Amino acid sequence: MTEHASRRFVVLASATFASGIVALAWSAVELPVYWGIAFIVLAVATLIAENAAVALPRGVTTSLSFSMSVAANVLLGPTSAGLVALCSGISLDDLRSKVSAPVLIFNIGQVLLAHITAGWLYLTLGGRTLLTSDHSFLPISYVDLPQLVLPLVVLAVSAFAINALFVTMGFSVKYGATVTDVWNQHLSWVFPVQMSLSVVGVFIAQVMSIEVAGFVLFVFPLLISRQVYQRYIRLKQGYLDTVRSLVGALEAKDPYTRGHSERVAQYAAAIADSMGLGEEAVEKIRLAAQLHDLGKVGLSDSVLRKPGSLSSDEFVEVRHHPEVGAEIVERVPALAELAPIVRHHHERYDGTGYVAGIGGNDIPLEARVLAVADSLDAMTSSRAYRAAMSMTEAVREIVSCQGSQFDPEIVAHLRAATGDEPWLESRQ
Repeated sequence: MTEHASRRFVVLASATFASGIVALAWSAVELPVYWGIAFIVLAVATLIAENAAVALPRGVTTSLSFSMSVAANVLLGPTSAGLVALCSGISLDDLRSKVSAPVLIFNIGQVLLAHITAGWLYLTLGGRTLLTSDHSFLPISYVDLPQLVLPLVVLAVSAFAINALFVTMGFSVKYGATVTDVWNQHLSWVFPVQMSLSVVGVFIAQVMSIEVAGFVLFVFPLLISRQVYQRYIRLKQGYLDTVRSLVGALEAKDPYTRGHSERVAQYAAAIADSMGLGEEAVEKIRLAAQLHDLGKVGLSDSVLRKPGSLSSDEFVEVRHHPEVGAEIVERVPALAELAPIVRHHHERYDGTGYVAGIGGNDIPLEARVLAVADSLDAMTSSRAYRAAMSMTEAVREIVSCQGSQFDPEIVAHLRAATGDEPWLESRQ
């Protein structure tokens, strides 16, 4: 992080914290904090949940505290919910790892703003707290439900959306990440989980309005939810580790492949983004690109490292690598859906490629994208028997082969993606 970016983040963190404190003070004037046992239970539960948070990539963590803040808003109102949410900004791990003060105050400020704002939106749209003016509780009845559905949805969505907005701003200022990067890496898969936790939060509020001690009924389900959350993260990490291990095995055997698969993955993802494909499709293409040459582990070293042109027999041997790679990938359940992309990445649009000799739209779309990206890197990489082309020359060559070797639509998106992409500069 540059010094300039660091200063900008300090300014953002300070402004966010100050705004959060002002929002809390204003809210407290309008609706004072309820300091009863229900508040204490939710605050303590939030502290525990936050200190049992699940670690995500790039130093991000997530916890079950969202449900406590939603419960506090429905049960006690925005001011109490803001203080409950504030407890989620206090983590022993942060203190032990000496997280910087700007990050800490940024986290506190943004959770205050998210849950206080969401709480007042909930009340403005006709929602009500289950805490009454005489400090007794009035549970939600079936008569209330039609009026409360929209406010409850707005409460959950706005709390998440405001939090997501601040997380995106924070990452953008601190790391230079784009909105798309932050959403894809940290927020897209969290959204449905947080919406589920908001439903749990409403149920917690309802049960606690009947009997505060009823909160204990949710302890076991919440612990199970955390375990599922953590298992998902571990499985996803194991999935990525499997990809890296398979690619590493090939790179150890073939020096040329070192870096090639990663660059092809980068090019393929850029083309897929230009095509407007969804996040899952882009990630699928990226992973398939990293594995597309895996079948070369079955080639003999004499063929794999031959400096000159291949003989006809050697070329026949090489032509088997997509099939071999697909068979390897199919044996890994988490990767099996990538097998058709790996198998068909050397097909040609006119049907004269290999291994199946299929053409046009019969070739999986992802494999057509991969074919263009693979050829782009092959042409811009130096070989023992020829020098590398410039990026301009390689794109021109690919354009000349559209309709025969490559899908014209994908070539058009390659040309769009090569306009000002920074990953192309080093290949000029």
